[in-house]
Amino acid sequence: MKNIWAEDDEDYIDEEIELAKLTEEDIKEAEREFNVNFPKEYIELLKIKNGGYLKYQALPVNFKNSWANDHIPLHYLYGIKKNKGIFTSKAILKEWGIREKDFITLSGDGHTWTVLDYRKNKEEPEITFIDTEENKISVIFKTFKEMIENLYEPPTEDLSAYIGGYELSVERAKELCKSKDTEEILEGISIWECSYKDLTEFASTLIMFLETNSDIYIQENASESLVKLITDEFVTDEIIIKKALHILGSVEDSEINSDIKYSHKLLLDFINKN
Repeated sequence: MKNIWAEDDEDYIDEEIELAKLTEEDIKEAEREFNVNFPKEYIELLKIKNGGYLKYQALPVNFKNSWANDHIPLHYLYGIKKNKGIFTSKAILKEWGIREKDFITLSGDGHTWTVLDYRKNKEEPEITFIDTEENKISVIFKTFKEMIENLYEPPTEDLSAYIGGYELSVERAKELCKSKDTEEILEGISIWECSYKDLTEFASTLIMFLETNSDIYIQENASESLVKLITDEFVTDEIIIKKALHILGSVEDSEINSDIKYSHKLLLDFINKN
């Protein structure tokens, strides 16, 4: 099997994606949790690196989707470690309105997900793509091995993601978040959330917006993104979590703040379960 893992950036390791070394107990515990057997090729890859970003980040498909006309993204693979990686699958999919119990997330950002699909077979799952933007679920490969063999790196212009005409990057997001313009701030939040970079700093920026910015659209977007960072366990700093809980809980009771109150409820539910 080809080496799919990207080389580590010495200046940045995403500890929510790249987990500690995989153990046999990790595998047994996860298989008990989901009542399935994982593909042997998946386990072989995780023994090299227990989750991480990929060298090849696209999969060919024969249908148009919210990402592109001929391929879908696969930027990383989740690893296996208690309360992290694929263990967060049920909560993540539920949050995005996906109720299928036989799906286990491999990768995704909310707008799209790639999952192990055990609906037909508990021993050898198919690979299924979920497009929440288009409300479509499509089986794309018969096996995990087939998916890995089809990973490729498309031309740069095809893989680059653009929002509002700007290249997707955390640097651009930080610039936009310093703006005084509502639309630019909202754009910055969206770009930063999709970049998977500097997420603790991102959470602190979102808290700052909730504390100092009175624009309801910015507050709603900030609260939604902040809670997602915490419930998806991309941010685990207890000080940030406590501050988020306090700020969201202090929102005044009014109809226009219903989205913020819902974010507060999601955060409370998550904390009470852990």
